[in-house]
Amino acid sequence: MRFLITIHIIILLLLLISLWVGHGSYPEIWKLEQDIATQKKMNNLQEERNRQIQAELEDAREGYAAVEERARSELGMIKKGETFFEIILKPDPKKKIKPTISHVLSEPK
Repeated sequence: MRFLITIHIIILLLLLISLWVGHGSYPEIWKLEQDIATQKKMNNLQEERNRQIQAELEDAREGYAAVEERARSELGMIKKGETFFEIILKPDPKKKIKPTISHVLSEPK
């Protein structure tokens, strides 16, 4: 009878050890759940970025306003009949960055 009880205790201990160590253990499951949560957050961020890109594409397809705005801000383009003014302020000795302000004004027709 002692032999049978000893065998059962050993089997029980092996089963308990397998719950806490190895493939399919609780710590591994908890880590996988954390990985899933992290991946879901990254997917949500990527979906938001994709929505923004899709909105930009639709704006570009529908009209020239978005293209014109991008050309003005990124390439510094101006229209015919506009006067370009660039104001460069003296640098502040306390600041390390030189501030510059650029404006494009339409001339009256």
